Amino acid sequence: MKRLLPLALVPAILAAVLYLSADRPAPAAQGPLPIPDMKFDDVKEIAPGVFFRLSSISAADPKIPFGGSNHTWVVFKDYVVVIDANFPKEAADVVAAIKKTTDKPIRYVLDTHHHGDHAYGNSVWAKEGAKIVAHKNAARLLAVNGPKQWEEATKGKDAREDLKTTTLKQVDIPFDDRYVLDDGTQRVEFLHFGHSHTIGDAVAYLPKHKILCTGDACVNGAYNFMGHSNSASWIRCLNEMHKLDVDVICPGHGKLARKDLLKTEVRYFTELRAAVQAGIDGKKSLEDITAGLNFPWYKEWTGVEVAGPAMNKDSVKHVYNELQGKVDHERLGWAPGPLDAREAVVRRN
Repeated sequence: MKRLLPLALVPAILAAVLYLSADRPAPAAQGPLPIPDMKFDDVKEIAPGVFFRLSSISAADPKIPFGGSNHTWVVFKDYVVVIDANFPKEAADVVAAIKKTTDKPIRYVLDTHHHGDHAYGNSVWAKEGAKIVAHKNAARLLAVNGPKQWEEATKGKDAREDLKTTTLKQVDIPFDDRYVLDDGTQRVEFLHFGHSHTIGDAVAYLPKHKILCTGDACVNGAYNFMGHSNSASWIRCLNEMHKLDVDVICPGHGKLARKDLLKTEVRYFTELRAAVQAGIDGKKSLEDITAGLNFPWYKEWTGVEVAGPAMNKDSVKHVYNELQGKVDHERLGWAPGPLDAREAVVRRN
């Protein structure tokens, strides 16, 4: 004999079914998020609906191909938000990786700054239906420098083949200091703290998950290209980022890290500025200052000497010129330059 459910229970059961099937906000982080062990090109879900892909790079081993920027993407109720555009070839690789994690369309991509390994894949994302978002200074720099840099990068022995078959896509949505995407299930805040790696740097903050995606404003390793930076302002920006409620840093290059990576970067820039200033005060030449730099802790962190790789030597020179008032920070990045200084350094080291 069949037993019928009491009528009084039916509304409660229906409510439970509706709750379980509804789109609900991603749960807030409960305690520190785990930091997964990752290899190049791995994809890991680091929080509910938040995925991180580690791109290949090395400051010491030229045999490791440069895979451009890291990527984080956030799955919202109806769409996907991606942090950084990379180069076109790598962008296509990441699109394929995203489609293995969700069937939702990609609607927004943040260029954390105007450099080629973070913005030149814009056209690939646009073909997926995405709008490109960036700080207004990054958008302006991409418009001013992009066409000439793009053309130069298609020529010579180091020409990028992917640029020959694609076009430069400009920014769709420039913003001043803050741009927020929130659908009740996920929230991403694009924030500009000031002139750090470039004058147009933006980061992506996920307050529910306590995750900060920094672009090259914070990297994990010897990947700090300082040629377009204001090192004093950069320190201030990092200190402001540290005030956010953050557990995990998704850096522009290098492995995932805890919040203290921000302070590690501050230490590097602070000690570098102090050492270079001491050399200037002592009437030392740039060559002598560079040769005398010795930060054992930096090598322990990065695996290379603080003035070892060519890009690091260039950083010493940049700070040397800054401290003598020879750098016009407002113009940095405006004059046409190499597609990506980091890639050039990796090739010649």
